[in-house]
Amino acid sequence: MLKWLIIGLSLIAISCIATGVYFILSPNDDSDGRMLLRQLRPDLLNEQQLKDKLQVIHPTLDPGKQSRYQLYVTPSDDEVVSLAGELNGATECYQSAVQWTWVSDPTLHGTDEKWLTPHEFLSDTPAYDTNPVKPAVASDCEEQANTLVSLLRADGIPATDVRVVLGMVDFGGEVGGHAWVEIKQNLNWMPLEATSGPYWDDDANRLVSRSGHPFNYYSRHNYPEIEVWAYYNDVYYLDPRDNSGNAPLSWRKLQFQQ
Repeated sequence: MLKWLIIGLSLIAISCIATGVYFILSPNDDSDGRMLLRQLRPDLLNEQQLKDKLQVIHPTLDPGKQSRYQLYVTPSDDEVVSLAGELNGATECYQSAVQWTWVSDPTLHGTDEKWLTPHEFLSDTPAYDTNPVKPAVASDCEEQANTLVSLLRADGIPATDVRVVLGMVDFGGEVGGHAWVEIKQNLNWMPLEATSGPYWDDDANRLVSRSGHPFNYYSRHNYPEIEVWAYYNDVYYLDPRDNSGNAPLSWRKLQFQQ
């Protein structure tokens, strides 16, 4: 009896060790990753519709700006500076961003597409009557991407090393326009997905809680971009399809590599 008890305990110990090794070697469960991708809902209109809307909102550009997209990256804004002062480094800025809640423009604004400045996003959306998760900071992908880049710039990241990306993505069969962030890490561009945190499910009329991807998630996973329309921040802009804009050479040459 004692012999079989010892053998049974040994088998359990070996199984536990093997399981522990599996999780050490597999820091992100693929099934969970696919679930997160399916739940992330691309929400931008197509590129021309975006340009038309921003032309109406901003008929003229500030001196030194190449694109109206750049007007939504505001590292010197007081709300952005205040929040950045509470954070230390890129990882903390990102961890703060994935606590924001994705809420669709039709729910929050009653329209298909509306861009807010980082100031409006951080200061005003928590009190919106139409915010289903108030007093949480809430909006969709472009606000989260623009504000995260603004935070990173306010925290001291050089304009050469961080950017918003606009383009088309395929998240588990959900194909559409999207905005995300890329930060330069070890000479490569690494995506950051601010909208991997909580989101409001319009169909189910409920909040879906998620903790968001780790900061370095996309150093080990492919980002599902299909095409890129624009890279930008408060200083630089690049249309990668014809290399127009004032972005540095590193923006034109470097691509994220696994």
